[in-house]
Amino acid sequence: MADKTRPFRVAFGGESFLLDREGMKARSWKERQVVALDGDGLSDYDLVGVCRTLPFDGRSLVVVLDNAQKVKGDKNLKGYIEAKDVTDTSVVLHAIVRSEKLPAVWELASKKGWVKEYSKFKGYDDAGVIAWIKKEAADLGLRLTEGVPNIMLTFLGHNIGALAGELQKLQFLVGRGNDVTVEHLKLVLSPSPQAEAWQVAEAAADKDFRRALNLLSILYRGEGGAAHVPVTSALMRQVEKLMVARHMFDAKMSEDEMAAGLGMHPYRFRKFFLPTVQKHRMPDLLRHMARLCQLDADVKSSAQSRRSLVELTVLSITQ
Repeated sequence: MADKTRPFRVAFGGESFLLDREGMKARSWKERQVVALDGDGLSDYDLVGVCRTLPFDGRSLVVVLDNAQKVKGDKNLKGYIEAKDVTDTSVVLHAIVRSEKLPAVWELASKKGWVKEYSKFKGYDDAGVIAWIKKEAADLGLRLTEGVPNIMLTFLGHNIGALAGELQKLQFLVGRGNDVTVEHLKLVLSPSPQAEAWQVAEAAADKDFRRALNLLSILYRGEGGAAHVPVTSALMRQVEKLMVARHMFDAKMSEDEMAAGLGMHPYRFRKFFLPTVQKHRMPDLLRHMARLCQLDADVKSSAQSRRSLVELTVLSITQ
């Protein structure tokens, strides 16, 4: 990261909550006059005009630009960035780019300042979310005892905003520099664990029957009978992907070839998906798919005990 006293600051990525928080920090710069703009509908000519207008009271200026990726045009902005002396911090332009990829003009700006990336966690990256929880807790002066991060993940999933909110409540409860126990967590955590159909399917494919059935229970608690079809569809997609991967594995294709065939990053395939593939045999996968086809018809009909049928199918895949 470049020196933060330089004239440009750029934050980008797909994690909206962290970008919102970055914008709030920028707008609270007490030593400067703050001008907040939205790039949606704003031309780069008008943006540069604001950046060249100093406050009447002689204070320095910070221009906080949200949705910077939506600014119309970049010729004037590019010229302004190229002409800007890196030691001239009378005006600081703080851009919030709500995009996973940094546009060229903002990449240029970052080279004369600093850049922060706030990527949205991948659906499979529970370990990354747990690491974020621990770091956020440390920044708040909290020490999380064993089990606390995992329980937070189970109840709140990858909702970074909700996780940050619960940690702030814990800081208020126990104070900085103190341990946070599961008992503390119970006092602040709303009893509404979250689950998605794809999580049930991935847990079943990984043959983790406890996690699969726990997630399925959470999903039914929140959605009731509306969960039948999404869970069945997610299971079918997962088993189909396993069948394709197992066929390539049995054909002794390389890991990179298998990853390319599935449209996955080689590291993700090798680290997370290949171990799951190796837990299944093709005859079993064919049997699972046949059962899922029947289940798909059952959950879309008026059949009795549809939840039981779904649960038994999930259980059979985990065996």
